[in-house]
Formats: sequence, structure tokens, C-alpha cells
Amino acid sequence: MQRHGSLVRPKGPAPDTPENAAYVFTGGPGLDPLTEIAPTEDEVADGWFYHGKHLDMFWTFDKDGVSYLDKMLKAHDIDTIVIIGLWTDECVLSTAYAGNSRGYDVVVVGDAVATATANQQTALQVANSTVAKVLSTGDVVHYMQNDFVTGEPGAVKGTRFADGRKER
Repeated sequence: MQRHGSLVRPKGPAPDTPENAAYVFTGGPGLDPLTEIAPTEDEVADGWFYHGKHLDMFWTFDKDGVSYLDKMLKAHDIDTIVIIGLWTDECVLSTAYAGNSRGYDVVVVGDAVATATANQQTALQVANSTVAKVLSTGDVVHYMQNDFVTGEPGAVKGTRFADGRKER
């Protein structure tokens, strides 16, 4: 427990002072991404890799208060996010809801996410029934290899509104 004046609260996760081992925000040694999925040097140089300090990966802001991830995706006319990673019932769901609220189509790769709680299947059911399409790695790879077609930016969702709505 930490004492803040007369207030006592559990340790972490506090983004500015990460003390909870379950939420390591420091990006310290040994916390680099797996080689198989690590960003390339070019991707790092282009700003695609950053250490988020919140459950929701859209909740990291630039100096102007704009969502860093949202700005990067919109700058490249990306309208669909595919989520993999850890803490399905926290980080994955938070990011899925935030992405959906910003107008992105959301795919959660069900066999490429995990959590340390007993809530894995419940979290996937919630995601699939509310804000995302939950697919297997095989389904995503098959789609990318056989059916994916790059469309014109804004052709489906439009670009005028921040949440992706098209004008009527």
C-alpha cells in the first residue's frame, strides 16, 4: 500500500511510477518485443513503436493532446485495427472499445491474445458481441493472403468525421 497524505491506496498501476509487476511501463531491459514480432528499425524511426502507459493504447497523447495512435492511423488512411497482445480483459478490451468509438473497424485475434485471469473467454465474448470481430490467426492470415483488397481512402467510412461517419 502507498500512503498519499491521509489516503492509502494499493500500489500501481500508476503510469508515472510503475510499481506493479503486472503492469511494467518502463520499457526497461528485457522488456523488448519478441524478435518475431518486433518492429523494424524503419518502423521505429517512423514512430510506429512507442510505450503506452495506459490500458487503452489510444490513451497516449502527443504534445498537442491528440491521441498518438489515432493520429498515426488516420495519417495513413487506416480504418481497421487488428489487436493482438496481453491482458484480453483489460488492455485488449480497452483498446477495442476506444478504437470502435473512434470509428475504426476492430478485429481481435482470439488465439493471439491472452490474460492472467479467468476472464479470457468472457472478454472475447464481450468483444465479439459489442465492438469487434473475433477471428483466429488462421482466418486473418487466409483473408490477408486471399481476399484483402486495398480500397480508396474514405471510400467506405468517409474522412470528414473523427469517428468515421460518412455524410448522408
